[in-house]
Amino acid sequence: MRKDQGVIASSSEDDILLGARLTQWSPAAGRSIKRSGLRDTGGIYLVSVMRKATGNVHTAVSPDFVLEVDDILYFTGLIDSNLRKIPGLSLLESDEVMKMGEKAQDRRLVEAVVSRNGPLVGKTVKELKFRSTYGAAVIAVHREGRRVHELPGNIKLQAGDVLLLEAGKSFLVANKNRYDTGFTLVAEVENSSPPRFRMLIPAVILTVGAYVCYMLKLSSLFGTAMTAAILMVACGVLSEAEARSAIQWQIYLTIAPAFGVGQALINSGVAAAIASFLVKVGTAMGIGSAGLLGAVYLATVLMSQVVANNAAAALIFPIAMDAAARGGIDPLLMAFSIMLAASAAFMTPFGYQTNLMVMGHGGYSTGDFLIFGTPMQIVLLFVSTVALVVPAWWLVWLISFAVLVLVCVFRVLQDRKKIRSKST
Repeated sequence: MRKDQGVIASSSEDDILLGARLTQWSPAAGRSIKRSGLRDTGGIYLVSVMRKATGNVHTAVSPDFVLEVDDILYFTGLIDSNLRKIPGLSLLESDEVMKMGEKAQDRRLVEAVVSRNGPLVGKTVKELKFRSTYGAAVIAVHREGRRVHELPGNIKLQAGDVLLLEAGKSFLVANKNRYDTGFTLVAEVENSSPPRFRMLIPAVILTVGAYVCYMLKLSSLFGTAMTAAILMVACGVLSEAEARSAIQWQIYLTIAPAFGVGQALINSGVAAAIASFLVKVGTAMGIGSAGLLGAVYLATVLMSQVVANNAAAALIFPIAMDAAARGGIDPLLMAFSIMLAASAAFMTPFGYQTNLMVMGHGGYSTGDFLIFGTPMQIVLLFVSTVALVVPAWWLVWLISFAVLVLVCVFRVLQDRKKIRSKST
């Protein structure tokens, strides 16, 4: 977060009120607040509901309150959480936003402080014709810590009000160069471009198509992925800026040195020695290629617990390829084994970034990861090895899908049982 944005956030972020209408295609319609998951959406909290049919405002709503279509839901909290990304919710000023004529990828959330002697003071948003004048739509207004259950267009603005705007390029450019005198401070909310749900189907089609083309041997994985990425930019699924920012350069900086270390292991003969040891271990198990694949899997898992998974894969790769050549195993199967093992870092909090993220907030210890992560590693070791060596690979997927269905059915039956017990 930028410094100037932090100045605004410190006074408004915890109290800003956002209103959203529950549309008919929302999965929350007809469900209680508890079952809908809208009580706490990760930084934004539901504080009240206005029922359009009656006009009543329900504050401090209970978890059992049933939501209806066209209900107006008021949320407060962190605007960075982006309420627009929740399917089925439409912000109160969505119509005004659509009239802006800006492309979705060019729109951003902006916080702006009304200046003391500016032209906005004492007038409502409607009177100012804010959208046509400034090229932005007012989504919410924060004023001295007060929450106002009012449509943004009807609020009479005062000096010091913090406006949450959805703005396009014209507003951002004008205020970047300080052409407007109506605001004393303007700050763009990072990563606040609206979700483009209408592009969901094209994105899925392009992604699935890329994998199908690769599986049919029509092109290499790099070629199909690059073609899909170019088509996504051309179709508007991604903007040029989003495509550039999607490249995570830190991953390349992590992997590149690991390749150097791997080449050093080959040149020094260490890779050959380790590969020979792994082949001996796999052969000693007496279960054919599964033994060697399992040994490489285990070695990769242990390495990925203490270093980044990308670096672990790069380090073990030359060793695994040497072992595959010595054991007469398809190098592609060995590569799959490394891929699966490097992504399975559950035994320590240091194996992957998300492990560290949940460790502090969840109050977990290193022992907790060992206790719960080790059984998961053993199960995945067995399942992954079987999936790689069984010719009928689809059978493994079928069994996994059957287990998933059974678990889902069990959970649904348990939830119904709890609901019936509460109703009685």
